[in-house]
Amino acid sequence: MMKVKVAEVGKGLHHSEVVVTVKTIGGDQSLVIDRRSLDNGFIRIGYPIRENKKNYLIELPRETSSGSWRVWVNRAQLEDEPERQLA
Repeated sequence: MMKVKVAEVGKGLHHSEVVVTVKTIGGDQSLVIDRRSLDNGFIRIGYPIRENKKNYLIELPRETSSGSWRVWVNRAQLEDEPERQLA
């Protein structure tokens, strides 16, 4: 599993939501997520779909305000998440 770095920029319509931005190669994209999805400035995204030099195509857990689910981000925005052990 991988995570992408985001920045919290506001509150959502409900108390459990937060608006975040993701730095993409085309500019910042904002999306509304559940506050519980935010983990120390990162959200889980799964694995990248495509790679192009230092950029990766990722699929976000929610649609951005511009209607995109998939965005290109720089590799520096991503972080590997260690696999969790099941009890």
